[in-house]
Amino acid sequence: MNLLIIQARMGSSRLPGKVMKEISNTPLLQMLMNRISKSKYVDDIVVATTHKSEDDLIADYCKKKIISHYRGSDWDVLDRFYQTAISQERKPNNIIRICADNPLLSYDVIDEVFNNYIKSEKDYFSNSNQEPDYLEDGFDVEVFSFKVLELAWKNAKLLSEREHVCPYIKKNFSCGWKKTNINYNYKLSVDTQNDFNLVSKIFDELAHIEDFSIEEVVQLITNKPYLLNINKESKINSGYLRSLKNDKKIG
Repeated sequence: MNLLIIQARMGSSRLPGKVMKEISNTPLLQMLMNRISKSKYVDDIVVATTHKSEDDLIADYCKKKIISHYRGSDWDVLDRFYQTAISQERKPNNIIRICADNPLLSYDVIDEVFNNYIKSEKDYFSNSNQEPDYLEDGFDVEVFSFKVLELAWKNAKLLSEREHVCPYIKKNFSCGWKKTNINYNYKLSVDTQNDFNLVSKIFDELAHIEDFSIEEVVQLITNKPYLLNINKESKINSGYLRSLKNDKKIG
């Protein structure tokens, strides 16, 4: 069984409540759900949020829309993912990790990354999250086995390895990376208001294309490069870089 876990929370220092901000009257979380629903490799989807009261909004929305969800630690995201995985009725063989602040992500990218994971026979595979050569920010997908997740959960000791799901895995297991579009080199995850403004503009520009792909996003920006001026100050992976600066052993 392949379990896709969407990491989602309301707390964000730069853009509070971002995953429930709306484009065309639809929350980013729902826009993401709509765009990934056709994946041929995903068996179940669950939203992993936190116990904090501010995330009641996410939990209540999931209940209303009959979206599976789990509430866990706000800071130990590795534990939240592991507890989410073991809480399911069916034990997963593989985990697909995505984030709710990537509403542009499409099902075809998930399927290509998963297919590369299977073909590579690696413990972990991604199209992103490995600077400088493999970054498809806004379309990030990470795939790894449940066994690898469990070992990381048991053994990760650094704060940065608990606050973020995959650092321990990338340090200690066989990993592979391949971009799904070699020309993609943008910052399209939603971390700031300007990020949100850019993503909103992209959805507006491509509204005439049902289930638009990463290729069509690249084509749009190639034709209209000035769009990137909207969030030109935004940086990729700034949260993880901040974690590394404050890193320490725990437990």
